[in-house]
Amino acid sequence: MPKTALKLILAGAVFSGAAGMMSAAQITLGLNAIANGDAESGAGSTDGSVVAVPSWTSGGQFTAVQYGASGGFPATTDPGPTNRGSNFFAGGPSGSQATGTQTVDVSNISSSIDSGLVNYVLSGYLGGFATQGDNATLTANFMGTGGMIGSASIGPVTEADRTGLTGLLFRTTSGVIPAGTTDIDFILTLNRTDGSYNDGYADNLSFIATAGSTPPTVPEPVPTALILSGTGLLTFLIRRRSSKL
Repeated sequence: MPKTALKLILAGAVFSGAAGMMSAAQITLGLNAIANGDAESGAGSTDGSVVAVPSWTSGGQFTAVQYGASGGFPATTDPGPTNRGSNFFAGGPSGSQATGTQTVDVSNISSSIDSGLVNYVLSGYLGGFATQGDNATLTANFMGTGGMIGSASIGPVTEADRTGLTGLLFRTTSGVIPAGTTDIDFILTLNRTDGSYNDGYADNLSFIATAGSTPPTVPEPVPTALILSGTGLLTFLIRRRSSKL
């Protein structure tokens, strides 16, 4: 075989492989479509610095941080998921906004979607730091061949929602995936309004699609309580970071 022809074949194989690696994962009914939605696929930062976050395309200084990390980040005793694991998402050391994005391909269930027979539940824990207004929003954009044909979102959780406490609260919404949807883009947006650190927080993000025209009702779980009394209040005040004031 001529070398030129061989090079073309090899180049085509490499391109095909690269395209396959970049293609979106396909959805599976009944399972969470958001990869690494709990920030556990990778080591979380111990001080709020930027680390790699697997499965997400990062914008700004999007990062994952360990619960109880030094500097006043949410602890395991602060409001948040009961099964919170080790890490949560945060907006990073600077910048007014950070994002994490990923896409899932739903063309494998297109016939059911176009018949209006696939519902979804979008949920997650969102929050921020103390009395600051930093916040998080999770959006699912339903994409068709001509662009976006619908969207759903949860958040933000405000400082008032958190009653001035550091922590994350559960939010959820549901609906039916619009006919014509071929892909779903997930966008986690973390916004800084106060201080120097972007304290928009998120954890346990989920998008579950199931067969049927009526979405199931998802009850809000009871978050871990934070008792601010006695030494608890003193601990809370000590944990405030000077860099965030």
